[in-house]
Amino acid sequence: MIVDIRIYTLPPGGLPAYVQRYAAEGYPVQQKHGLNCLGYFTAEVGFLNRIIHVWTYPDVEDREKKRAAMGADPAWQAFLAGNRDALVAQENKILNAAPFFPMKNPNPGPVGVVDFRTYKVKHGRLAEFTKLYGEEGLPIQLGHLGHNIGWFTSHIGPQNEVVHMWAYPSVEERAKRRAAMTADPAWGAYGKKSSALLAQMENTLLVPVPFIKPQG
Repeated sequence: MIVDIRIYTLPPGGLPAYVQRYAAEGYPVQQKHGLNCLGYFTAEVGFLNRIIHVWTYPDVEDREKKRAAMGADPAWQAFLAGNRDALVAQENKILNAAPFFPMKNPNPGPVGVVDFRTYKVKHGRLAEFTKLYGEEGLPIQLGHLGHNIGWFTSHIGPQNEVVHMWAYPSVEERAKRRAAMTADPAWGAYGKKSSALLAQMENTLLVPVPFIKPQG
């Protein structure tokens, strides 16, 4: 599996109208052409006026085929024409699913907020970090956090990156679960090993749009 993570930045005040138009005109065309949306979110905390959406494909060839068919659809072209001057910036990156994703979530529950985390791994240490995390970090996080909806490593675009997404019923529940994890001695021991492999960490809190239910 690969994922296409797309990040769109809109001008202040432009987000509601764009999302409304996308729900009515854009998303139905993407469904028609078989694009599978893992989640479609707006930024709540972090870099504001942003939309982050994640699309899954079996491989790069399948992505190209489906997007080419969508791009030729007059309905999609009409939607794009209506977007002129609606966006400040667009970016995307293609990532691979980690060997352990998808995993069995012990506490799926409702998705009220998503912690979207991007880690820059030191050059040449991505495989080492992913292996360490899968063996030691993931079991601890699943025990405390419980609901992972994405864990990916860089493929096309920025390199040496890990992107992982954790869903919670609310911001308050996120704080509670992460506090318990931080207090766990096993997490502290893992953190000492993993931090030596990381160059940078960032996160954004997202909320799902009402018309697309996040998968996972």
